[in-house]
Amino acid sequence: MNLRPGIDTPPPANFIFVKLNLPFNDRDKCIQVLKDIERVGREAMDPERTLDDRKVVEGWALNLLVGFGLPFFLGPLEQRGTEEPVQNFPPGGVFKPRMPTRFGIANRHVPLYLRTMNADGDRLFVGRRLAKELGRDPKPEEIDQAYRDWLSKCESDLILYIEANNQFLCSDLLDRLQNQVVEPHGLKLACPVDDSFGRGDGRDLIGWHDPKSNMDDVIASNPQQYRLKIYLPHPAPYFPGEPMWNRDATYYDGGTYMVHRKYVENLGKWNSPDFTITDNYGRTFKGDEARNRAIGRDQQTGKVIAGDNGRLLEPEPDAAEAHLAPLDSHILQARGGYPAPFKGPFPPLKTGETNLFHIQDIRIRRRGGNWRQIDPATGRQTFGLHFVCFQNNIQQTGFEFINNIWLLNPLFRLNHDHLLDPDHGIGEPVAGSYYFIPPQHREYAGEVFFV
Repeated sequence: MNLRPGIDTPPPANFIFVKLNLPFNDRDKCIQVLKDIERVGREAMDPERTLDDRKVVEGWALNLLVGFGLPFFLGPLEQRGTEEPVQNFPPGGVFKPRMPTRFGIANRHVPLYLRTMNADGDRLFVGRRLAKELGRDPKPEEIDQAYRDWLSKCESDLILYIEANNQFLCSDLLDRLQNQVVEPHGLKLACPVDDSFGRGDGRDLIGWHDPKSNMDDVIASNPQQYRLKIYLPHPAPYFPGEPMWNRDATYYDGGTYMVHRKYVENLGKWNSPDFTITDNYGRTFKGDEARNRAIGRDQQTGKVIAGDNGRLLEPEPDAAEAHLAPLDSHILQARGGYPAPFKGPFPPLKTGETNLFHIQDIRIRRRGGNWRQIDPATGRQTFGLHFVCFQNNIQQTGFEFINNIWLLNPLFRLNHDHLLDPDHGIGEPVAGSYYFIPPQHREYAGEVFFV
């Protein structure tokens, strides 16, 4: 298959995420910044360049992906005004095209599904952090303002997604970009540079191998079906009630949407012998048994645990056996399980109305990694997960649907996801924003906006 590096390829061991803002509105200067990023990337990723007798691209999988955030087109959140709500539940609304207000982009609309992040649970976490900071219960309007401030700080004009199976190569490319692009053009870091690392055993920080239900089989066996889920054009006719014309313009075909979220993981709570979960039937599980059921896989073998009798299931193509996992397990909550009707009241459904989803229509391509930060004052470490995924519609067939309609919706499977539940979960979101990855280019990333 013709794999696009950084999206279709297997995730390497090391990542660096750099969020940048362009503190100017000059079209020519913006184009020069993008051309300089391209030049530096091509020099660092010269096909003949080697490290330890291995080619840095072919042997170490060095790659640079450039994403464009909503502020790149419309400015910061404070200047954008009220954004029209679009329901995650199709047919929940039509995306109206918006024209860019920056860099003289006049004949291209803002990518339709590039919007302000709207993830259930985020406002609650922001409110709790604010209460801790204030030492009292904040007022609703204070939480609203803190939430908007948090969303604004998480966004950026650009994101540079550097990856390789060698930490030095990631750091070297970052250094080149810093010296030859960021500083000369006066670009601003939107947040501290974040890196990622592997444990060395292929497991994430909570101790599990990444589930095998990440469309790996589909990439190999049915690339056309895979691309229908990940790249534009969004297959609008597949979804009942959605007009065929409700899609991005054809000049964006081949692009995709990237979600980046940063979670702090409470490893102490997760690894505690007292870790406990209660399932949909009121049964309580503790320790290793609770962790296995919360994930839906046996930690040692990686096999899916059958929800009815706890036996370990043999792997099936595209991890179809995950649909037999416990109803409240993470792997089933994130895949939706067997098709089942959603019942109102649940926007946009009214009481008594139902809608049926084919769960295979809701698919994303996940790529991310572990992170660690050390407090210089105390020396204490904080651990977490960089969650990255790609899809051709964030809101209705991608991340927001999975997060809002499945994982954190008490009306679905009658339980929150045990990892992300704001009251009892392990992961806490501390950053997040959306980006558009343009189609593959000839001269520089983003040239489609300036044609």
